[in-house]
Formats: sequence, C-alpha cells, structure tokens
Amino acid sequence: MIAFRKYTVRDILFLAVLAAVLLLVGMLTMPLVMAVDLFGLRNLASAPLYGFFCAIGLLRVPKPGALTLVALFLGTVLLMMSPLMTLNHIIGALLAEGITLLIFRGYRTKTSILTVCGLFIPLTLPLSLVFNLAINGKSFAEIITYPLYSVLLSLGTVALSFLGAWLGLRLGRELEKAGVLKS
Repeated sequence: MIAFRKYTVRDILFLAVLAAVLLLVGMLTMPLVMAVDLFGLRNLASAPLYGFFCAIGLLRVPKPGALTLVALFLGTVLLMMSPLMTLNHIIGALLAEGITLLIFRGYRTKTSILTVCGLFIPLTLPLSLVFNLAINGKSFAEIITYPLYSVLLSLGTVALSFLGAWLGLRLGRELEKAGVLKS
C-alpha cells in the first residue's frame, strides 16, 4: 500500500527551490537547442539535468507526489511561455510517479527514485508528439522530419535521463553522509 505522508512547509519550500533550479538550468540549455528543429533534441538537452536534480530532490523529500509538485511549480512559470510545456511537464510527472508507485509502492528505495527521475523527461517525448499532432495541427511527417535522428535522440534522452538520475543519487548519498541532505 502506498503511504501518503504529510508535507511540511520545509518540504514544499525545498521542492519550490528545486523547481527554480530546474527553470534556471532550462534557461541555460534551451537557447543552445531551440533553433534546431529535430524532434527530441530539447528533451535530450534537459534530460540529464532534470534527472540529476530531481533525484537529489526526491532523496530529500521521498514522498508520493513530490515530483508532481515540482512539475506544478515549474509549470506555473512555464505557463507564461507555453501552456503546452506546462501540460507536458505535469502529465509527464504524473505518469512517471504513477508507474513508479505501481511498481515500488513508494520512494523507500534508491531504485524507485532512480526509476521515477529517469522516466520523467522521456515520458514527455510522446506527450510532445501527441500535443503537436492534436493542438498545433502538425502532421506526423512535419514533426518527425528525420526519423532516424528522432529515434536516436529519443534513446539518448532515456539514457541521459537515467544517467543524470544515477549521478544525482550518487551525489545525494554523499551529501547524506556529510549531513547536508537530510530526508
């Protein structure tokens, strides 16, 4: 059974700061890839950083719904730029948490944190495709202009997302040992 524990004000503030860090990281990486119109490239650029910081965040606040809260905080700022990005992040976080909670029933293990953080950005890939098809009225061929590159970028997104989450867990463990990061 999934145990839903109460969030403290410190938990909420930590997750809000984490969302701000992710927003800053996105502001650093997105200008580098925005001009290139390859499906999956933007996700690839952000995947390791999101995986990394989300893993550290969930080590500190290992409660169901924590990743969704981060996505909601991030989404409130992204809403001003693009409502689709907001939906993409929130639904991606809900799906990642849903899958992980069905398998692990919580975030008690490092594997469960690795899984939810590793799945978050890769799950936004199919959502981006669906949103572009349904809302922007683009055809599949307009979105996936280079299918081989799109497949490689999507696989790279998955690999880099899990690598970032693994590195975040490694650093988080060291921060826990040093007494800097307490859950």
